[in-house]
Amino acid sequence: MIRAELRVDLDAVRGNAARLGALAAPARYAAVVKANAYGHGLVPVARALAGRVAAFCTYRADEAATLRDAGIAEPILILGPLEPAELALAHESRAAVALWSEGGFRRDAARLAAASGRPVAVHAKIDTGVTRLGLDLAAAPRALASYLDDSALALEGVFTHLAAAEELESAYTLAQLERFRRCIVPFAAPFAARGVLCHAAASAAAMLFPKLRLDLIRAGIATYGVWPSGETRHAAAHALALHPALAWTTELVVVRAVEAGRSVGYGCTFTTARPSRIGVLPIGYAEGLPRALSGAGAALVGGRRVPFVGRVCMNMSFLDVTDVPEAVPGARVTLIGRDGDATIEANDVAEAAGTIGYELLARLPAELPRRYVEGAGDAGNAAIASARSSVPS
Repeated sequence: MIRAELRVDLDAVRGNAARLGALAAPARYAAVVKANAYGHGLVPVARALAGRVAAFCTYRADEAATLRDAGIAEPILILGPLEPAELALAHESRAAVALWSEGGFRRDAARLAAASGRPVAVHAKIDTGVTRLGLDLAAAPRALASYLDDSALALEGVFTHLAAAEELESAYTLAQLERFRRCIVPFAAPFAARGVLCHAAASAAAMLFPKLRLDLIRAGIATYGVWPSGETRHAAAHALALHPALAWTTELVVVRAVEAGRSVGYGCTFTTARPSRIGVLPIGYAEGLPRALSGAGAALVGGRRVPFVGRVCMNMSFLDVTDVPEAVPGARVTLIGRDGDATIEANDVAEAAGTIGYELLARLPAELPRRYVEGAGDAGNAAIASARSSVPS
């Protein structure tokens, strides 16, 4: 059994969604739950948000099918590429799929539509500057017209993805918006008649660029109370409160008293400069703790910050707990979260490891035990209720 735990506060998830949804209104709110809901747990998070958001976004067809099996009734958009068999699963799950090339899966869609008696739901994606998936700007108008005329397809949305909103690069971001608008403006009337949703903004743009909220926002990282970037936090924290939903704890399994000059861990990369107490954790990079934390970053023990020392191993790691008398075998170690007056956020850990909060959370193994809690208390529930009243449905 893994001697670590992820604690997920579902009221924090609901509260973040409600506040961000209220900020973005009248745009609708789609919660992005790909990558196991950014490590928080796909089904528990979706169930917590069911009836509170307009839609869910996944990356894979099996994620959409899992949501349907769990009783989730909201619209689902699958953002990633699909094989023919996955397209069939998506259609069976009544999920919309992203279509980003003129040909795409049109032949397979025609077969599925004929067999099922209903068209395949799609959101057309236009590449406005990420240079990843999406219709080329020159081809987009012709493709959109073709999708509207194809009885095998039900065009439910048109969208793009932004490249630099998290870095507050407004010139590039607004240029992407202008490119997107040039593609969709000629279709304003048929889109309005059919209820086609236009969307571009993920978390950062939804906070900072009102023009980009359009009909729908796709909020991922902010739903979980994590800021998309330091720049975004600096610019938006005055207008929006986000509360981290996830705490990550483990325990000390051994505390070694060692002399000065003692090597710790693989590669002899750390040597004690004084008589020390070295705490051993029962988790390492196989359990999601970045190896790049070797000799970098910190955890909390007894309400104090203590440094990682030596190399993070596959299933173990080390802390210097010399200055924490409470550090004994079995003592709790907080990797993300609060201990007393001290707090470590996901972005703090990610920065120490030379990465971003998105990667840290998305790579938390599914087998890590997750404990879900609810009941934010009177103040928390009142805040959720107040924000929820403005969330579009």
